[in-house]
Amino acid sequence: MIKKRFLLLFAWVCLFLFLISLSINLTISFIPLYKFFVIHDSLAKNVGLTSNQLMKEYYHLLAFLNFPWVNKLNLSLNMSYNGLHHFWDVKRLFLINHIVFFSTLPVSVLFLRKMRRKNQLWHLILPFKMVMAALPVVLLMMVLQFNTFFVDFHRILFRNEDWLFDPNLDPIINALPDTFFMACFIMFFLLLEIFLGLGIVYGRKNL
Repeated sequence: MIKKRFLLLFAWVCLFLFLISLSINLTISFIPLYKFFVIHDSLAKNVGLTSNQLMKEYYHLLAFLNFPWVNKLNLSLNMSYNGLHHFWDVKRLFLINHIVFFSTLPVSVLFLRKMRRKNQLWHLILPFKMVMAALPVVLLMMVLQFNTFFVDFHRILFRNEDWLFDPNLDPIINALPDTFFMACFIMFFLLLEIFLGLGIVYGRKNL
């Protein structure tokens, strides 16, 4: 009985971790979001590049952060040792997220298939509703106090202060405004809400 409950709890944890990592991956991969800021805020001018050149820099940055076999950050912009070290820290977090995604994917699929086979998808409704109700509150607090949230977020995830970029040494920071990161967080929350909402819809159909 204890083993059965543990496996059930494990499956639920994997499902939520999968949805979170999926939302993160989709946000990271949604290049049009950054392109919007490049055009709308004329970010290329901040670093002395054209918009196309800046987008190529961004592609190089994403390749470095996402792919374990890319072990060198090739940017035309100057990069300090601390700046490069911070991107290595970010790369580790990205890879951890990818590991979580691929390790929880099969468990989540099997868990959902089992519930569907037993007509138990309605079990998704209550826990998904609870999380959906909490997310808007967290999102509102984040938006209203984004600077504080952003600083605390970095202090929790990183054990150093390499994330405090000096624009003179690391001009790339001038092309990565706070508003872009805020939009990324908002997109993450919205995607997570959508996935939870879909779970509730299918759960109600099951009823």
